[in-house]
Amino acid sequence: MAQDVTHLPSIQGEQQQEAGWVRASDEDVDQYVDRVSDEVLACRERGRHLFPTIRQAGINFSGVDDDGLFVRRLTCTCCALAVKVEKWEGVRRGRRVRFQRVASHLEYRIGVDGQSYLAPSGRGHMTPRQIADSVASKALQGQSLAALRKAAQRAGATAGDK
Repeated sequence: MAQDVTHLPSIQGEQQQEAGWVRASDEDVDQYVDRVSDEVLACRERGRHLFPTIRQAGINFSGVDDDGLFVRRLTCTCCALAVKVEKWEGVRRGRRVRFQRVASHLEYRIGVDGQSYLAPSGRGHMTPRQIADSVASKALQGQSLAALRKAAQRAGATAGDK
């Protein structure tokens, strides 16, 4: 008799469970989506923040750490709740000084309205796909599957005529 493999976790899923990584429930994701701004949802759905490039923002250092590395801080231009902290090293090579980034990490702020980018602790990890699924489900709430299917078929037929 064939084994039912629909409920077995993938190798990646098993590794995540062993490492303590737990996926958030749909209900927790829906609650999170209901309370955060569109800008936070854009970063969460995209799975990354939008930080300005060096050409856009220039390269200005906000300090020097205990190891003598230059510290540069960039705020996400979309959600404004994530700050990328970069550490740079400057090395003189002959007449030139060469800079290279040696480390970076993210810090998260609390917004002026108390909004947080991070989900509440203990709720599990929210993937970009879960965020997108929740946003789409909320946008289509109250519409019947049959009506959506018909509209999609009409749109496909119209697009095919072009």
